[in-house]
Amino acid sequence: MQNFSFFSCALFAFTIFSGCETEQLPEFTEEDLAELIPYAPLGRGLQGSLDTTTTQVISDADIWTAYTDSLQPLVPFKAVDFQLETILLAAVKVHSGGYDLRFEPIESLRDTVVATYRLFSPGEDCRPSFAPGIPFEAIRIPRTLRPVRFVQVVEEVDCSPS
Repeated sequence: MQNFSFFSCALFAFTIFSGCETEQLPEFTEEDLAELIPYAPLGRGLQGSLDTTTTQVISDADIWTAYTDSLQPLVPFKAVDFQLETILLAAVKVHSGGYDLRFEPIESLRDTVVATYRLFSPGEDCRPSFAPGIPFEAIRIPRTLRPVRFVQVVEEVDCSPS
């Protein structure tokens, strides 16, 4: 008798749930697919005099000059033509050494530019110096008026040899 009630309940549940309609997923259109935006590096480094973490879309030479005065690139920044290009800058304030930052492929999704950058952090087996820093990278993309959404991805890097 006990088996009968279990199977009756299971059959009842199956009947109830099998009658439910599932929501149709919208079909993808060409607008839903990401389009890669070409970019070129302008400069990167590990030190600067910024007070905070920042992500910036820069379309003006005067604003860019203010940032270049605050950042110490590993090699001098490359030139920018603001008539044709927009600068994307990501800079992260950290409290120790061992960090790095790199942009990943830039994508255009519908009406938004998605700028993903990867922040490499020292792993637990590392012995970083306890000196503040600002890993940063500046890149240039074709001039755009679309909004830019910055996405940070953090990746821990081990220091011991594999």
